[in-house]
Amino acid sequence: MKATLKAVLATSLLLAPAALATKIPIPIEGATLNVSVQVQTQVLINENGAPNGSDPSYDIYVRRTRLLANGDISQNFSYLLQIDNANFGKFGNFSGRAIVQDAWIGWAPTGITGGNVLYIDAGLLLIPISHHLLESTTNFITADVHTDEFRFPGNQFQGLRETGVQLRGWWLDKKIGFRGGVYEGYQPAQTPAVAGVTSAFNGTAAVCGPITSGTPPTTTNVTCVNPHRYPQFAGFVNFDLIGSEEGGWLYGAYKWGKDPIVSVGVSGIYQSQAVKTSLGNLANNRIASADVYINFPQTEAAELVVEATGYLNGNGSGSSSTGKGFFIDAGYRFMFVAPYASFSYFATDDCSDLTLTAAQRTTCNNAVDVGNSRNFKAGLNFFFNKNLNHLNLEFQSNHGVSAFGPQSITAANAGYAPTGINNSLRTSAQKSFLAHWNVLF
Repeated sequence: MKATLKAVLATSLLLAPAALATKIPIPIEGATLNVSVQVQTQVLINENGAPNGSDPSYDIYVRRTRLLANGDISQNFSYLLQIDNANFGKFGNFSGRAIVQDAWIGWAPTGITGGNVLYIDAGLLLIPISHHLLESTTNFITADVHTDEFRFPGNQFQGLRETGVQLRGWWLDKKIGFRGGVYEGYQPAQTPAVAGVTSAFNGTAAVCGPITSGTPPTTTNVTCVNPHRYPQFAGFVNFDLIGSEEGGWLYGAYKWGKDPIVSVGVSGIYQSQAVKTSLGNLANNRIASADVYINFPQTEAAELVVEATGYLNGNGSGSSSTGKGFFIDAGYRFMFVAPYASFSYFATDDCSDLTLTAAQRTTCNNAVDVGNSRNFKAGLNFFFNKNLNHLNLEFQSNHGVSAFGPQSITAANAGYAPTGINNSLRTSAQKSFLAHWNVLF
């Protein structure tokens, strides 16, 4: 194991390229085109990750393979197109293929530069879940994104993107950043959170209203989500108390700057009757977040970065996706290396305050039992060319729901589930090692 890690690090140092986007001249006056390629390779070792639930599993896969084209059409229009082939080969599953992950046009009526800018974006957009979920995948404190502290039941949003129209920009000389609008959200084609509920996409039509056959027409329980086709509303506002991090499409953890930055942000997401609980009841999808971001540079060669986000998740009573979550990350970069630590938490709301039959209470208790998270990470981030080329070596303790650990291995994504491993906190925490190499050029 030690020899393998040394080899990975040595190879990374030798192959570190100069990573910059390529500017391509195009025959359109006032228009620009930048093309970038991002490749993230991960090596993941999961304790008890083999089918027998006692041997470790070993995986080498490409976490992200992205081709990005972006630019400006004039002083009033910007665009972005990104293609991604996510998790290719993870758990030996090579069935996934590249998708169009981002595709939008933004119109800024008063111009795209300056201290006060307003964009109207339309297309395939990032959901404004929180500050952290609006950060570049090249520049987290930890190796990868946090997704265990908030919940989209039966998540159908690939890469946490949706089609929509939003306002985005910054005000007060880049002291306030914002984005939010109207999005597609959950629709009847999706039927999350209830086993056995069918959708129109698997050959059996979901029930979204009265059954019209028979005299008189009979009414059955609605099995589809969002039977009224309500849209989703979401928004995020960032307040820059010290310094500013506004002016771009994404945020980032490390800055390599001289000036401190402190910001706080809030967000909210709402869609009516968009999800179902473990009891089969329609419920509203609600997520709220509050966050703080601190970047304190001593010099350009050293900086302390702290980020914390708390979430309130409301997805109906008796849902494993209803509860409170948070994470806190801290990293300190000295020259080219940054040690860091992270703790994340999610606690489901229990069923004690609900009036239920004995059978319903059993169903509810079983559902919320497998919704909790207690995850810890610690590692080293080696920067070869700032965030454009870096290597994370990360050790993890995964307890309950986790994007890593053997509990993330399922029959759907790997063809098996490790014996005796589940998301209950009654199952012991599972350890993992992750090597994550990001290159953007």
